[in-house]
Amino acid sequence: MVIIVSMLVEKKQWMNVFINAFFNQNGLWCFTMMLVAMLANISVEAIKWKILVRSNTVLCFHTSLMAVFSGVTAGLITPHGIGDYIGRILFLDPEKRLENIASVLFSRVAQLCITCLTGVFATAYFYFYIDADSNIIAALIIAVVTLLFIFMSWRYRVFLLDRMKRIPFIKKIENWFEQLRLYSNKLFAITLALSALRYVIFTTQFICLLLFFDVHLPIEILAVGAVFTFFVKSIIPTFIDLGVRELAALFFFSSYDMLSEQHVLAASLSLWFFNLVLPAVIGLFCMFNLEYKK
Repeated sequence: MVIIVSMLVEKKQWMNVFINAFFNQNGLWCFTMMLVAMLANISVEAIKWKILVRSNTVLCFHTSLMAVFSGVTAGLITPHGIGDYIGRILFLDPEKRLENIASVLFSRVAQLCITCLTGVFATAYFYFYIDADSNIIAALIIAVVTLLFIFMSWRYRVFLLDRMKRIPFIKKIENWFEQLRLYSNKLFAITLALSALRYVIFTTQFICLLLFFDVHLPIEILAVGAVFTFFVKSIIPTFIDLGVRELAALFFFSSYDMLSEQHVLAASLSLWFFNLVLPAVIGLFCMFNLEYKK
């Protein structure tokens, strides 16, 4: 809780903008919509993870939901959300925890697939219609290579898992990923579909916040900007989920001279607040209900 509060204190100027914007009649409607969207987003992820672990663990939706909230809490203060793994598996039976690490990995990789697929189109748009920057080409290559790597790893996952057993320093953790052998192409497709639904919720939230903070551009431009922002955030590892998204948003929307950077920044930070800070606070209370065992 102290870490989360300190993050908000460091953004004191934004907090003043946030309070002035949302704590009025019109702002409360937007605030309520963002809360509903956040709950929908977390619920979709809970359904996705519940499906992925059912091969060896039966979870009710309520437990899966608490596990996802807990994962957000742990992931908020670790590099690239690594704590998400720990936060979720703590809600499983102790003997099932390590072997379900693969389910969290699989869920995150599926989400990355959707981000990279949409990122290809966003970076191509940026390159051809806004700025033909060599860095954009590099980002495009990263997206394509990442997608190829994921799909090739999925296609030859059995072969790779067998090879892992032959490598001394890896074979000790190979059993953590055995669950991947049980996953089918149909399950992969379902996971991608649920990840796409989460992505639509994310994107809609960001577009609504941009409009709320008076970033007046055509919807298609706002959508491309949101997709580009999420893509850049996903391919750059960070210690905490704060800063890179804001820079990516400013980088994209600064191409439109009539826009206020403060408004773009307020929208991006508000997205961070609704989708990470609030769920992280809820996740803290979920963790209090855990029975910690060896």
